Amino acid sequence: MRREFLTIVSVAFISMFVGASLYYLAPLPKFTELNTASAVVDTAPEKIIQTIPFDVLDVGIHAAGVAVRKNYAAYSREGLEKIWEIAHGTDGPPLPKVDFSKEYVIGIFAGQKSTGGNSAVVTAVTEAENMRTVAVTLTKPGAGCMVTQSLTNPYQIVTVPFSDATLTHSDTEIITSCE
Repeated sequence: MRREFLTIVSVAFISMFVGASLYYLAPLPKFTELNTASAVVDTAPEKIIQTIPFDVLDVGIHAAGVAVRKNYAAYSREGLEKIWEIAHGTDGPPLPKVDFSKEYVIGIFAGQKSTGGNSAVVTAVTEAENMRTVAVTLTKPGAGCMVTQSLTNPYQIVTVPFSDATLTHSDTEIITSCE
């Protein structure tokens, strides 16, 4: 058995030596210089991604009126009233002032969760090629986390500068490690 072990170690050592020798001693491939006169130049403009500022109007963990993951955009006071009611029910805090000629409101709702430790936040808003993307991070507790044993419904409401761009979102889910 010892002889088999020594044979395997010897073969492995010789293989590594031969491989390293071939790698370091082999001739390098030849490269030719690019002839700029005949080179094809891509004139298409690069996709420009613009970061859009946003302000948080409200954040919480007990939205009153939506049980599933949803996003809403409000372009008028009436729309804001609906989002505010989804977040707070009929007896919430006063409606914030929003200048809808310059900005609009986005409400993100994570949906009903069976425990505490969950959150939903807008982490970035970007715009490229007439497409505005709201990046949403949904955080939930991992195994072993001490959390409240009550239903929660995380949400966040933000304002963004007005745009005619099509609105979309991307969700990132993060599991909090508590070990």
